[in-house]
Amino acid sequence: MLLKTKGITWGKFLLLISLLTGFNARAQPVKDKKMQWFADAKLGIFIHWGIYAVNGISESWAFFNNYTPHDLYMKQLDGFSASKYDPVTWAGLIKESGAKYAVITAKHHDGVSLWNTKASGATTTLTNSKAKRDVLSPFITALKSSGLKTGIYYSLPDWSYRNYDVFTRDHKRYAIKDEPQRWRTFLNYYQGQLEELSVNYRPDLIWFDGNWEHNNTEWEAQKTRELLQKYNPNIIINSRLDEHGDYETPEQGVPVLKPAADYWELCYTMNDSWGYQPFDTKYKSSNMIIRTLVDCISMGGNLLLDIGPKADGTIPDQQVQILKDLGRWTKKHAAAIYGTQAGIPAGHINAKTALSKDKKNLFIYLDYQENAGIVLKGIQSKIVEANVVGYKTTGLSYKPSGIDGYLLKVLPAAYDKDVTVLHLRFNEPLKTSDPAAAKAIEMPTDKAWVAKHTEILDHTLPGIPAGHYQGNTLLSADRQTLYLFVEGKPTGPIALKGIKNNISRIRVVGEGTILPYEIYNKLYWSKIPGIVYIPVPEIKLDKHFTVIAVLLDGPIDLYREKVGAIESNM
Repeated sequence: MLLKTKGITWGKFLLLISLLTGFNARAQPVKDKKMQWFADAKLGIFIHWGIYAVNGISESWAFFNNYTPHDLYMKQLDGFSASKYDPVTWAGLIKESGAKYAVITAKHHDGVSLWNTKASGATTTLTNSKAKRDVLSPFITALKSSGLKTGIYYSLPDWSYRNYDVFTRDHKRYAIKDEPQRWRTFLNYYQGQLEELSVNYRPDLIWFDGNWEHNNTEWEAQKTRELLQKYNPNIIINSRLDEHGDYETPEQGVPVLKPAADYWELCYTMNDSWGYQPFDTKYKSSNMIIRTLVDCISMGGNLLLDIGPKADGTIPDQQVQILKDLGRWTKKHAAAIYGTQAGIPAGHINAKTALSKDKKNLFIYLDYQENAGIVLKGIQSKIVEANVVGYKTTGLSYKPSGIDGYLLKVLPAAYDKDVTVLHLRFNEPLKTSDPAAAKAIEMPTDKAWVAKHTEILDHTLPGIPAGHYQGNTLLSADRQTLYLFVEGKPTGPIALKGIKNNISRIRVVGEGTILPYEIYNKLYWSKIPGIVYIPVPEIKLDKHFTVIAVLLDGPIDLYREKVGAIESNM
């Protein structure tokens, strides 16, 4: 006898479940196929270009936060000349960096459209700016001609549009429940612009922003997605269209833990600003940015690195240099970048790693030089080939070490100045064992080293979990001092992520030298900690291990939460 509920038999119910399950099983491979170019790309370039570059102020937020009147903000249209704008040069530089796609701000929250939109009431660079040009179209043409994928940033909010409900942080034009037809006018406006972008440019990716101001029902997110898919069934949409996105977009904070999403992208500035701001000189070094790219690669994600051109269309020299430095490294190490997947768990080696799709190739990213050899633990598969990526000869030797381990030795001349990449090919998809038994820090037995480091040999606790620091760590008994073990010679400042505490002092253990440090990407209004970069002078490096003590303002407090989109720039 079949169970019957409201006219639906149990048999029909099971059939329905079977059909739905089958649909989902088929849908995932379709999504995986359309996402493949994105997953393989690893590096994209973000471009924030708009009238905010004229005065060098925060894009849109400057008037939204009442830092400047809206009228004065929009007066920047009179200075937006694009007089030296060369879209072919832009595309060439982006390609030279090693990026496989670019995302440009077609319209930010200020509502200024960079193309010749036909939407009624729109503000455009063609009609309203000094440039009197559609500046988006020539760049998209150059991008496509260069073989790069096309991404278009589009702000859902339009704070300057008369029929959008929100104007500034303190002022709303109307409530949707009171004036639903006015909201309908806005929906038609923004969906009409998206249709224009789809028809005119056939983008591979749409990068939404600003969804926090309304829910997905109010945005008509599903309708918007279907609109975009009408023109490109394989369109990729970021996660900022609520649950209707294809990939996650953590912002500014390099994740401590690998994001749970199958596909993700870290959007990241070179200094502290998205658009051009001449007085923001806090640029990260090329070394830091290359290592950030490695961080993303090792966790199976992408880096979307931002540039902010000037109002005349030129790209600041510091940004050009970083792109060129990135290009040097990506060109040399292409085999270890594009098409890779997340690497093996921490604990096997003191380095970031990635795997090839067939898992027979392991790439090891070294941001330090160690002439005594590097230990790889918990590897059950047999190495059949080993080399330094991009070096003229193999540059790498290896031999078994302990149980399921290898000792890797890099030819000194084969080291890269930023990140050296080792390639190991195995006889099968890589099999690993738990390196837990080998996780204890093997302290040097040299008497001079022991005498110098007595404070870490007694009364210390196990260190912090993986993800915060690449190497080994210990904690003092009161958990207020974090000890960082530095192997070999770092190529740049060592990095520490996800520490909520304030830092009181940093010193070299055993001889007392106080070290400077800098914190990057710490937004004063956000709870997400910045990244602490600590330069360790070569003269202070120990031939065994260098140990750095980080004194905190209290027992250590770690940030291990999901890093998401920034929803408010104060």
